[in-house]
Amino acid sequence: MLGLCTVAALTLTACSSGSDPHAEADEPEEITVFAAASLTEVFDDIADEYTAADPNAPDVKFSFAGSSDLVSQISEGAPADVIATAR
Repeated sequence: MLGLCTVAALTLTACSSGSDPHAEADEPEEITVFAAASLTEVFDDIADEYTAADPNAPDVKFSFAGSSDLVSQISEGAPADVIATAR
């Protein structure tokens, strides 16, 4: 699972946050990840691998909470690039 999540996290750097899909992708300065509290340890490990693979990669900012709380926060407008809920 760690490897799969690492691939997913690294793939995020290829995404553009601009509105023009044909514009050159700007590297985000930070990636915001909302994740279930039960995933804290694995996502901390993923972040370590991510920054080790590319020291110039965007910073990763985490918000860990219960899945329903995360969904509520996002529904109310909290910005997140990634959401990972518990099953």
